[in-house]
Amino acid sequence: MKKLWIVVVLVGGLILALFLVPIFIPLSGINCQHQDINIKTGQARYSRCVWFMKISERMEETPLSRALNGEKVDVAEVKDWHRVNTFSPGVHHSPHYRFHGALAQVRKFEMLQEMYKLDPTNSAGIAKQLLVEWQTTGSDYAAGRFLNDKMIELELPVGGDKKPTPQP
Repeated sequence: MKKLWIVVVLVGGLILALFLVPIFIPLSGINCQHQDINIKTGQARYSRCVWFMKISERMEETPLSRALNGEKVDVAEVKDWHRVNTFSPGVHHSPHYRFHGALAQVRKFEMLQEMYKLDPTNSAGIAKQLLVEWQTTGSDYAAGRFLNDKMIELELPVGGDKKPTPQP
């Protein structure tokens, strides 16, 4: 009976540790979700890890990759996939990675498409330049400035006078 009690306590303690350790060591591979961006195609990848083992992974097309119709933009010798965010249960922030703002920039690109009703040629041109900025600078900083400048450019007509802001 005493041996059974010891086994139950040890197994119970191990199971409890499996759930408590991630609380005390957040943002580790013990229990987290990673978000990545492919800086050559614009695709997003979402993966889930539990105890350092990847248990799920899915890749998604983004407005950026759809604007390129599957075209790959390759202007620099850099790896394709880069980490954007890492989240753990109960932790509502992520370490700051070099491409930390990339998925937000993809959403901003989508807003530009919708607000200014960009045709496919203009959308593809902006998408390509965004990928070029990511690849040649190695971070999301210059790409953010590019998108801001593009929004200002789209606001101003050729003559330079400000036109009315589009309404939803």
